[in-house]
Amino acid sequence: MISNSRQVTVNAAFLKEIKEDNLRLYNLMENLRTFWLVPDPLALKPEWFSVLINELRDQLAMHFALEATFGYFDHADQVDAITAAESQRLRDQHEDLYLEIASIAEQVEEALYPEWNQTTYAAQIERFDQFYQKLQQHESAEFDLIMSASYENFKRMYHSGVSSKAYSARW
Repeated sequence: MISNSRQVTVNAAFLKEIKEDNLRLYNLMENLRTFWLVPDPLALKPEWFSVLINELRDQLAMHFALEATFGYFDHADQVDAITAAESQRLRDQHEDLYLEIASIAEQVEEALYPEWNQTTYAAQIERFDQFYQKLQQHESAEFDLIMSASYENFKRMYHSGVSSKAYSARW
């Protein structure tokens, strides 16, 4: 069902491109996974975790800003109600995810300075594990949204008489 009220929708092509181009974000995530995969929290330098988590916070800020600016449309004229609701939900998650990673980064700094606190540090490693799972779910849902929006665009173009060659040339 297409709604005539102005809502949020996804710009599938740009959102897909933003995700594909952000290799630094994905490398940071993989490097940080090591900290909870290694059973001994002191086997890897806590200072390195702090550096990486701060870089991740900064990368996510940029990533989410790009997605919000170019990956989503406000006030779309015609959008499926389900797509609009999912677009809004996922875009709104950016703030919560950013605040969570910022809090983890802050707590890691407090665990390291002025005096080492292993309990606080270990708790932040666990929090990051949970954050990682949430971010993976979010990214997966955005990927599903991209695929759904791309399919809806294809259907609209097909029914309006635009050939599949013209559609594929846009990608």
